[in-house]
Amino acid sequence: MIFGLAAALGWGLADFFGAVSGRRIGSIGAVMSGQALSAAFMTAVLVATGTSLAPLGPDVWLVLMNGAAAAFAYLTHYKALELGPVAVVSPIGAGYAIVGVVLAIVILGERPTGLALIGAAIAVAGVALVSTDLRKLRDGIKNHLPGLPWSVAAAVGFGVAGFLLGWIADRAGWVAGLWGSRVAQVVFFLPLVFVFRRELSRLRPGFGLWIALLAGAADILGVVTFSVGSDRGLNSIVLASSAVFPLIAVTLSVIVFKERLVANQIVGIVLVVGGLLLLGLG
Repeated sequence: MIFGLAAALGWGLADFFGAVSGRRIGSIGAVMSGQALSAAFMTAVLVATGTSLAPLGPDVWLVLMNGAAAAFAYLTHYKALELGPVAVVSPIGAGYAIVGVVLAIVILGERPTGLALIGAAIAVAGVALVSTDLRKLRDGIKNHLPGLPWSVAAAVGFGVAGFLLGWIADRAGWVAGLWGSRVAQVVFFLPLVFVFRRELSRLRPGFGLWIALLAGAADILGVVTFSVGSDRGLNSIVLASSAVFPLIAVTLSVIVFKERLVANQIVGIVLVVGGLLLLGLG
């Protein structure tokens, strides 16, 4: 569980820095800069450790699926951070743990306890609360958060990607597995370089780009500790414990961005985090 909490620290910082950079250089530039750094870092680790890629041979299809899911997840998540408040987007994105745990149950045969199932139900209720301003709802006004659809899509993408990364790390080791994941992700990003070439051509060294790279460095901390934890323990436990990362992102966003939440959204955040912790303990 300690590896999952370390991953939460990395991803919480990555969310905050990703929101800052995305609002300055756009979500495409922010996510591609950070993930290119991640792929370069893992390539250096692979060479330095002399890790063999032979164990990845039978699992190339898993690596490709992980790369596609991770690319989709990062793009939608950074778009959500660009459009919506971190204090709402980040907790919804944390719902990826539910998706990943369900996949671990169905495909890998892991069996959580009743406590874990209760935690999952509480987390779902929390996501519903944090996504809606009940005061406006009572007035008959449906509250549409700009980043909401993107953050829900990202939660599903991260759930699938996290599950696949844990599975690959189990089978091939965390160094080879994470290297394959990062490189495959960059491959899926390459067509977008052409599609968004005009936006990317405006990237220049500066505060926004440096913050994007800082977000990438924080994400490296998250994915490395997550992969090590999945290699050494149950995927479902690492997934669940890593999902407490909104505590860090929300705290920083409230302090720096002066974001304000209504009462039911605060309750929702508490339920999301508390439910996912119960899921991990179960």
